[in-house]
Amino acid sequence: MIDHLLRDLQVLRKADFVIAKIWLNVLLRRSGLVAFAALIAMFGLGMANVAGFYALQASVGAIWAPAIVALIDLVIAAIVLLVASRSRPGPELELAFELRKMAVETIQADARDLKITIDVLGHEMKTAKENLAQLVQNPLDAAAQKLLIPAALSIIRGMRSKKEHA
Repeated sequence: MIDHLLRDLQVLRKADFVIAKIWLNVLLRRSGLVAFAALIAMFGLGMANVAGFYALQASVGAIWAPAIVALIDLVIAAIVLLVASRSRPGPELELAFELRKMAVETIQADARDLKITIDVLGHEMKTAKENLAQLVQNPLDAAAQKLLIPAALSIIRGMRSKKEHA
């Protein structure tokens, strides 16, 4: 019974570990995408700075090219951030949660069984204590109730069965 409880606790620990690992993978993937978006945004900001510099230097067509590149970089960064924000764990998380739920239910059942066993053991110890107290207080009465009466009934039954067979 305790072996089952320990096994179920190990299953629960493993399920929690799998859940944590899945979420860690999701967080790492999100962090990587956010870092990539930040890098692209830095390029966009750099290009916007170059475009602003050229725009202030002279107002000709070659100036808008870096501005358009910067705008495209910022749009790409926004798209990557959107993808990162919508990144979710796969179906393996549902399986891990189901495994965890089953482990918790089994642990609860094992705990109930263990409680019943302990209650029965406590009741048996209480009965043994009462019998011992009764034996100490009235040794002859206790011996007669516990030993002589059942023995006498057994002998009487045995004698009746011999008469019936004869």
